[in-house]
Amino acid sequence: MGQNAECNLHKKIGILGGSFDPIHNGHLHMAKAAYEQYELDEVWLIPNGHAPHKDEDKMTDSVHRLAMCNLLADEYAFLKTCDIEIKSEESSYTYLTMQKLTQMYPDYDFYFIMGADSLDYFEKWRNPDIIASLCKILVVNRDEFTMEDMKEKIFRINQFFSANIQIVKCEKYDVSSTEIRRGKKLDDVHPKVKEYMLQNHLYGL
Repeated sequence: MGQNAECNLHKKIGILGGSFDPIHNGHLHMAKAAYEQYELDEVWLIPNGHAPHKDEDKMTDSVHRLAMCNLLADEYAFLKTCDIEIKSEESSYTYLTMQKLTQMYPDYDFYFIMGADSLDYFEKWRNPDIIASLCKILVVNRDEFTMEDMKEKIFRINQFFSANIQIVKCEKYDVSSTEIRRGKKLDDVHPKVKEYMLQNHLYGL
């Protein structure tokens, strides 16, 4: 568990995973929307360790990615960090992470936060039925799909397995980690994260 996470019983915990390379205001926007709309106690940022669908050689070292998440979490009381995937030798599959977290914190209610675009192929993830059995799923719709589209996607998924999927309404925040790594939209990262990036010469800055 990361340095900021605390162990209190019966919390509603949002889980937001990703490479966070780097973490930016779009991630914060998603986390805050889920936190407020579903009255979560905390949102845990979980940086990928061994990402199964990404070239690790092109990813920034996990030490830096976790450090940037910690800097952001230090600024917002509802954010915590969790290094469970970084510490693991296994590939960072969501179902494995959720299995570990539910074993570690059996009294917590977990809410897995994902973008609406991921819902299109959620049933093709590794063991999505296990994920759905262990946590509620909060889908952040950033003005990408209509409510009718979202309901249709949720209905389709429930034909494969039972899942408690709820929608988080959220205005689109037009920024991506790729743009930031290319030196664009640097103001879309928190000032302390930006300072860390510059001090450590990340992304050629």
